[in-house]
Amino acid sequence: MYFTSFGTDDVCTEVRYLPKDPIQGDVAFFVDELLLGPMTNRYKPLFARGTRAEFCTLEGDTLYVGLSGEALSANKESADIETGIELLKVNIVKKFTKINTVLVYIDGKSVYAES
Repeated sequence: MYFTSFGTDDVCTEVRYLPKDPIQGDVAFFVDELLLGPMTNRYKPLFARGTRAEFCTLEGDTLYVGLSGEALSANKESADIETGIELLKVNIVKKFTKINTVLVYIDGKSVYAES
């Protein structure tokens, strides 16, 4: 998983072992894990604490991810919103190679049309 680092804003890698065949599905579980943030205290979460996935739907090679309104509560303890969205997309596309496009929604509204 990719997160930014405190102090440098470099993108860093964190290895995380995930269960096989989670109840909610591999992609939804992966998104939930990303939203929980890094296990290492040297890395920033992608979004403000409390952000959750309201929906995560795969149609063909496009994933639709809806984030709760807490994602808009940017602070020093998390990545800025643009970086968080970009890293969310990068994490998903690198992990799930059959997904080519990730469309993100916050509080029901589309964010950044490009993938």
